[in-house]
Amino acid sequence: INPKKPNSASRKVARVRLTSGFEITAYIPGIGHNLQEHSVVLVRGG
Repeated sequence: INPKKPNSASRKVARVRLTSGFEITAYIPGIGHNLQEHSVVLVRGG
């Protein structure tokens, strides 16, 4: 996700739609990732 102007950076987050219908913004931990659109992810509760 990229922020609106005047800020800029590739944020380590992803918009995720859950099977329950909710849409959340999930943080992606670690150094680098290979997530693409329509990837299947496991979301940890927090």
